[in-house]
Amino acid sequence: MNFLGNIDVKADNKGRIFVPAQYRKQLEKEDESSLVMRIDRVLRCAEFFPMSVWEEMDKEFKSKLNMWDKNDKMLYRQFIAQVEVIDIDSSGRILLKKEHCETLNITTDARFVGVSDHFEVWNSENLEQSLHSPEEFERLMQEKMGNSPA
Repeated sequence: MNFLGNIDVKADNKGRIFVPAQYRKQLEKEDESSLVMRIDRVLRCAEFFPMSVWEEMDKEFKSKLNMWDKNDKMLYRQFIAQVEVIDIDSSGRILLKKEHCETLNITTDARFVGVSDHFEVWNSENLEQSLHSPEEFERLMQEKMGNSPA
């Protein structure tokens, strides 16, 4: 799967949001009907993972833990306790609980951001505040890609 783009959408007063058609098509193509949602309380966005992607992430995470170690066990428990399985309804919408809308500061406007194998839902202002400045982004990209100016 390859979710791309920034797409502005509207949420209704019950927290229902239409999943963009291009994202729904990707999910349908892969026969994915359920999503795993994780609320990032630091950045204040919701991450949505197709079930198959989530299962791979969960498997990788667990492989790095010793489930006999108290701290690892608690880390895993807290990680898993923060997720919910979300279904897309027959109209192509997902439902965000009122508490999640409040955490994310979503009233009517929301933005879907494709992040390759998953997508996120943001309040536009929260997204803009979390992004690097254009100059910082360029510098960081050059560092990561090995093309730093001398």
